[in-house]
Amino acid sequence: MISQHELESFDLLQWLGTGELAASQLCCNQATVSRQAHHVQETFGISLKRLPGGAYGLTGNDRLLRLERQVHQLARFLGRRPMRLHLITGKGHLAEGLPHGWCCNPPSRLEPWVDGAALLDSYVLDACIMQRPQVVSLDPQRFCVIELLSSPLYLVSNDSHAFSHEKGIKAADLASQTELIHLHVLPVATRLATEQLHASLIGEQRQVATQFAKATYLAECPITAKVYYVNALGLGLQDRVCIDFDVKYTTSDYLVILRENMEAPGIQLLLDQLRLSLRATANRLPQLTCAL
Repeated sequence: MISQHELESFDLLQWLGTGELAASQLCCNQATVSRQAHHVQETFGISLKRLPGGAYGLTGNDRLLRLERQVHQLARFLGRRPMRLHLITGKGHLAEGLPHGWCCNPPSRLEPWVDGAALLDSYVLDACIMQRPQVVSLDPQRFCVIELLSSPLYLVSNDSHAFSHEKGIKAADLASQTELIHLHVLPVATRLATEQLHASLIGEQRQVATQFAKATYLAECPITAKVYYVNALGLGLQDRVCIDFDVKYTTSDYLVILRENMEAPGIQLLLDQLRLSLRATANRLPQLTCAL
């Protein structure tokens, strides 16, 4: 019905969200991606539609498309095309040791709005890195969730923040003198969970708003007046100073795959490589715990 390259163009356009990123991944031009993606839509009677936030969704009956995608995924497992790993923002270090035959998404403003679980379920993706707020609602009969690493969560700011130079910060201090920022590139579920955590730490008994427009984002406020949360990997980044406040919360990263693909050779290769990489990282940063 359609060629391997045509479906690949369509899949990457839906996954990455722009013709430019899809073309860069495929080493072709945007016109080729557009033409091939259009042929897929005509063939299966479906359409790509922009969703709130800018990511793509599908309209129309995609039953035949799902079957076609499943066949093409088997071809990826056989090494005919690169397998696809989706990384949420801030997990780029996990891409540094990807085994041969795997590719991942580049940083993008659309990433927070990508529904990795839905793309896994429809065979667009082969694996996805997620955090706890994203995996809690996944169907355990459909998805296999493998913990990769865990770390204490830390409250940080930059060196100019007053709390960066004080000891014994209390929750009342945070409530009266700081405002939480949300990195606008974080997945939606993670942003909301962080807001709930911060509210509980500073003693606010309120229902966290689910309207994203009400949240405060990094791009909208000066970082000099804000605090935010990182795991141990984020402590070493430039201009980040850990505030002397015990968050008492542990965050974890997970690898999510379809349960039916657990025994696929490419999946096992990815797990082996992640295990080596994460153990080396945990040896370097004792605050991290490798769960693999």
